[in-house]
Amino acid sequence: MKHTIVEVKNVVRTQVMFENLQTRSMITPGIGLIHGPSGYGKTTTVTHMFNELTLTGHQPLYVRCYATDSPSSFLARVMGELGAEPMYPLRKMVDYIVRSMNENSLALFVDEADHIVGQAKTMETIRDLYDSTEQPVVLIGMEEIARRISHRKQLFNRISEWVEFQAADLEDVHMFAQTLLDKRVQVGEDMLEYIRTKSSGEVRRILIALEKIERAAIASDEHFIDLDAWGDRPLFLSHRR
Repeated sequence: MKHTIVEVKNVVRTQVMFENLQTRSMITPGIGLIHGPSGYGKTTTVTHMFNELTLTGHQPLYVRCYATDSPSSFLARVMGELGAEPMYPLRKMVDYIVRSMNENSLALFVDEADHIVGQAKTMETIRDLYDSTEQPVVLIGMEEIARRISHRKQLFNRISEWVEFQAADLEDVHMFAQTLLDKRVQVGEDMLEYIRTKSSGEVRRILIALEKIERAAIASDEHFIDLDAWGDRPLFLSHRR
């Protein structure tokens, strides 16, 4: 399959969200939130947007959180994104990051933020970075992060834009097939609906199914695959038709 981003609804909504953060008025806070179940394409979408921004000369900072993170390790990872070594005490790192974000108008993307929601000092560190720069900060996490973050009022009240990733619908599955599949392979409407239903709209599983179909079709020199042509071959590890 082709390696390219498909601008399905979740992707478009994320692009609009970040554009709104960048062009917001001075009185509107600039923290965004992207949340939704695993496998819905959040990280892939953010990575694509990150790369697009880099190409336009507006390279943001991207940091992935870990369960073992502390304010020190989080700040050290941001420093690494800036090409700098960690500094101590921690305030020196905060000052360096704030200065860099302000001088270069750098947004900050914090992926897997679920890992640090329960860590008050790390979350307050992120709030400090935002308050000192007012550059866009985007938190990315699972579906429960919105509820969990709501208990941190000072941070929650700074979220002005959010996108909840939804399950892919049939139109999205069509777009994935049309954009990603080899031009020699076409998939029938009933097969696309079958993929959508059995994957529960999970993007990761949709892509697994499409690649499996493409490989099988090319190997057997089939140009059109519908449910009858596919037969009882499995699409997913845990399910058979």
